[in-house]
Amino acid sequence: MPVFPFEEFSEHVRFNIAPSQMVALARVNHQGQRVLDLARWGLIPSWAKTLPKLQPINARAETLSTGGMFRNAFERRRCLIPADGFYEWKAADKRTKQPFFIHFKDDRPFAFAGLWERWKPGTDAEPIQSCTIITTSPNEVLRPIHNRMPAIVRPQDYTRWLDPDTPGSAVRDLLEPIPAAEMEAYPVNTRVNRPANDGPDLIERCEGEFANPPEKEDAGLF
Repeated sequence: MPVFPFEEFSEHVRFNIAPSQMVALARVNHQGQRVLDLARWGLIPSWAKTLPKLQPINARAETLSTGGMFRNAFERRRCLIPADGFYEWKAADKRTKQPFFIHFKDDRPFAFAGLWERWKPGTDAEPIQSCTIITTSPNEVLRPIHNRMPAIVRPQDYTRWLDPDTPGSAVRDLLEPIPAAEMEAYPVNTRVNRPANDGPDLIERCEGEFANPPEKEDAGLF
């Protein structure tokens, strides 16, 4: 359920999006218009001379202004990545991790705080648009599962977050964790660990934690 309901982006509902796959995002274009676009999940900085091996899917909120990878994008190329849930994994033992589905209790759609870049691999090549999701400290729902959580921007703050003329220092306050009372996390089947698996069954609640056989782990986004 996208935050920005454009028909061409809503024909196929996704329940499992993995790094390097395409995600929808909202951004402001060079004409100052808010547009919905597609980008590859895994940031490629515009200044890279060759395709870097490191294409971060996450950016820590605390170091956006100090790290060269994200500094320019944080100032001028912020975006919103719509979703209505996401997955995180909790370690059961050295070999097994239990996936959890995290969402708002009222199932409302929301938007991750993100950064986007456009990288051109060559003079005559088509540019590649990419993005990363900003993470922050976890709230009480996420803390037992993981030491980070995605930063979620409130609807009333979308304009301020997206405005390229607003400096990063003026929007840093939007990267605080969402109050835990609004969110819920529950265990789901390890089928979500495989990017090829997709469908509403992936977000069905499991009977208990660590009840599923381990599969190859690959972080996903819903």
